[in-house]
Amino acid sequence: MRQPTAAAELTDRLWQAVVDGDEHEAADLVHKAAADGVDEETLLLDVIAPVQARVGSEWAADRITVAQEHAATAINERVIASLSHRRPVRERPLPHRGRVTVSCIDGEWHAFPARLVAEVLQLRGWRVDYLGARTPTPHLVAHLHHTGPDAVLLSGSIPTHLPAAHAAVTACQALGVRVLVGGRAFGADGRYARGGRAALGAAAAVRKS
Repeated sequence: MRQPTAAAELTDRLWQAVVDGDEHEAADLVHKAAADGVDEETLLLDVIAPVQARVGSEWAADRITVAQEHAATAINERVIASLSHRRPVRERPLPHRGRVTVSCIDGEWHAFPARLVAEVLQLRGWRVDYLGARTPTPHLVAHLHHTGPDAVLLSGSIPTHLPAAHAAVTACQALGVRVLVGGRAFGADGRYARGGRAALGAAAAVRKS
């Protein structure tokens, strides 16, 4: 069960730790919240994700440097990994719901949204192959041949990468694999995803799964 009030109280404190470059404080805040009963999905989607969004908007407004943005993102990534590693073995979901591949399209370096999707899907009981940033389409296709997933979820944030996204979607669909896409590259209303014949909304699919 998600706890928005608890999440709201954590967000500002985590932001301050992250922008200060204090990885230990950031991890301590999140781990303490988990110990106090805030569920992991709430921490991922309602605490860490908004902090990372603020990192991007502050960089875009030239209020933090590229170096600060990179450092903050790295801290958030390590905090997510630490949450996953602290998950008790008995609570790790079995891969009974199916298998999916989560990846960024070729040329896309911004892997954080895809990482969030991968972590939440694991919490929801899916077996996830997370391929990270900038996966070349031929290697993605080879991976799908090898693993035979139920779906592939592709992330992209920059519109200039849409031709690569279209190529990836077409190649995956040619294998008979369902494709979901998400990210700012596809437009606020998903118009470019619909044009590429891919189902829109990896994040929405996560929340409904």
